[in-house]
Amino acid sequence: MLKFLRKKIQSLSETQQNIITVILVLFNIGIVIFWINFWVSLPETIPPKIGEKPSPVIETSELLKPGKVGEIMVKEEETGQEKPLVIPTLPMAIFSTTGVIQEVKADRLIVEGDGFNFADQKPRELTIIFTDSTITFEKNREIKYQGLTGLKHLKEGMKILISGDENIRGKTEFKVRTINIL
Repeated sequence: MLKFLRKKIQSLSETQQNIITVILVLFNIGIVIFWINFWVSLPETIPPKIGEKPSPVIETSELLKPGKVGEIMVKEEETGQEKPLVIPTLPMAIFSTTGVIQEVKADRLIVEGDGFNFADQKPRELTIIFTDSTITFEKNREIKYQGLTGLKHLKEGMKILISGDENIRGKTEFKVRTINIL
């Protein structure tokens, strides 16, 4: 095959051979330029330096952010910002608590909370807002009521377990997902 190509090229005139040579050289230069552009356009990744903390880029949804009530604030030495004290026994996200019903209103409950959803662990008055998707369970979860209907079956003095869709840590007012009568 190479002998055949060699004979064909040799049978061409000198001008035609020069034109083919120029075309092949330009083709090779084009390939080299393509690969250089490809490698230059790649994003440069710089590995972090040893001992340097990577910058955390964590965006927390509003539903998962804790409230400010009852938080024990500590100043951070590096930045001077006040941040909530992280206590090993109290997680940053809490979704349920218990309390005793103080008052039943048209679309909400006023509850004396046990304080377990606050960093300082002090009991507080909580406003529990009912929605159409709130489910209220009787004792032992035998009977359930959907939405505002559940409020009709709750009375002052009842001890209840409250579960929310959002982080209720440090919040005194929030929407409730489920109520369990204890």
